[in-house]
Amino acid sequence: MINRELGLLEIKERLKENYVAIGLTTFRRNPTEALREEQFPYVIMEEGVDQIIERSGRNKTGYPAKRVLEVILEIGTLNTTNIRDLYNKVRTVIFTERGTDPPVFTPIVAQNVFINENRTEGPTGVDIPGILVMRLVLDLVYTDNGF
Repeated sequence: MINRELGLLEIKERLKENYVAIGLTTFRRNPTEALREEQFPYVIMEEGVDQIIERSGRNKTGYPAKRVLEVILEIGTLNTTNIRDLYNKVRTVIFTERGTDPPVFTPIVAQNVFINENRTEGPTGVDIPGILVMRLVLDLVYTDNGF
């Protein structure tokens, strides 16, 4: 689980360093309260399903396994903002290694942890007039260390 958290922290840091530069007002990981209008446009990072895709040769509890965690980045805007442009900027930041000039694009977010783009959802409304949402769903692939 250490590798999982390292990967999630790297994704968070990539967004946190650049969210103002790409036109976001708010970035949250697993928020606990509703967003207000002045916090748009925003990105929310949520964790989805964590599945084992390959077990250790011994196939016993406690041995290492290759896992895939679904990471959902929800991008929300008011109708006055071009959500597709914002989506493309968020996607670029996620796959850009921190601290490199010129930018280096890489799916590696930590040692033995990488991300794959799974799918895009939206743009769609959320039952509140004037708000559009798109979701970038990533697969965080990592090997847990067992216990």
